[in-house]
Amino acid sequence: MSMTALYETDLTAWAREQADLARRGSVNSLDLVHIAEELDAMVRAERRALASQLERLMAHLLKWRYQPGRRGNSWRRSIRDSRNQIDRLLADSPSLTGEISRLLQAEWPRAVRWAGEETGIGRRAFPDQCPWAEAELLDPDFLPDE
Repeated sequence: MSMTALYETDLTAWAREQADLARRGSVNSLDLVHIAEELDAMVRAERRALASQLERLMAHLLKWRYQPGRRGNSWRRSIRDSRNQIDRLLADSPSLTGEISRLLQAEWPRAVRWAGEETGIGRRAFPDQCPWAEAELLDPDFLPDE
């Protein structure tokens, strides 16, 4: 079976074969076009994972700030878990740190929508832009209005 056919039918088998070829130094046999595609996909997946955790974190911080009477350990755990996941992603891929500012802006509307749906508070009650600095968001001890 050709490398292209294997890539299209069994990504795991293809990846194992590519890793084996690379370890043996068989550079000329590598499927470089698809390797490049997969590396690009890995970068996008890491960026999406970071974006998702930032959205989750901001949504929970909004709920925390706008519904003080409903604050509880589950929200606190969700906030802590998001920060832990972000820490892991940044430890594994430090270059993603440079993308946080852009991702915060991009994910803010989604976080507002999430918080609005869960709280029943209209979107217009929330700020147009994230009111917290990047350092506050990532600070394990920061909770708004506490």
